[in-house]
Parts: sequence; C-alpha cells; structure tokens
Amino acid sequence: MWAAKLRGEGAALFEACTAMCKVMNELGIAVDGGKDSLSMAARVGKETVKAPGALVVSTYAPCPDIRQVITPDFKAPLQCLEGLVVFVDLSGGHSRLGGSALAQCNKQLGDAVPDLEDASLFVKAFKCTQKLIKCKN
Repeated sequence: MWAAKLRGEGAALFEACTAMCKVMNELGIAVDGGKDSLSMAARVGKETVKAPGALVVSTYAPCPDIRQVITPDFKAPLQCLEGLVVFVDLSGGHSRLGGSALAQCNKQLGDAVPDLEDASLFVKAFKCTQKLIKCKN
C-alpha cells in the first residue's frame, strides 16, 4: 500500500520494489500477485494525511499431510509435556521491531522497522529449520 500520487512517494515505491526484487532474486522466489492499493492518502481539512508505505508479501505452499504442520504459536503439542522456543538472530544484533506485530502486541510503535540484511543467512536458517522439523516428526 502506498500513497504513490504524492510528491516523492512514487520514487520511494520504486526503491521498495527494487529492493524487494533484489531480495526475492537472492532467495530464488517470485511474485505472482498484484498491487493492493496505490491511493493511500486522504485530505482532512487542508491537510493531506498519508498512510506509511507498506510492502506486504504473503505466500502459499502445498501441505500434503496436515498432521505434520508446525505453527508459530507458543502452545506445546498435546503429546508433549514441554515445548521449546529457539531465538535465531537474523538481524545481526539490530533487533528492529518498529511497526511489527510483536511491537504492536506490546503497545509499542518504534521507528526502526524490520529489515533483511543477509538473504543467504535467511536461506540457511530456513533450510536448517526444515531439517529440525523433519527430525521432530
């Protein structure tokens, strides 16, 4: 979502798209969807109020066996007496959470938003997580 019609916002949108394409190329994935909204500004009296530029990427994947689903919640499966939470720092120690769901749940806003510094590290962490999931099942 972007207020692309306002001065400077088209260039900011182009920058965001360029960065997204670079990272997606590094990850070996592609976009198969379209835009959400490019008119994210409204006039309130004499003032123009714009929504912050946001790039949302959602995905889908096949799930051949729904009994082997891993969820991002903190509830241990019924057959386990205890669970395990592992923190993997992919931010290089930056810990930027501004505007994230976690920050919002903790009634925080922040100004340093999450970012992907190293796509290859992200790929390695993803592959390692997949191996750990297979070991668990």
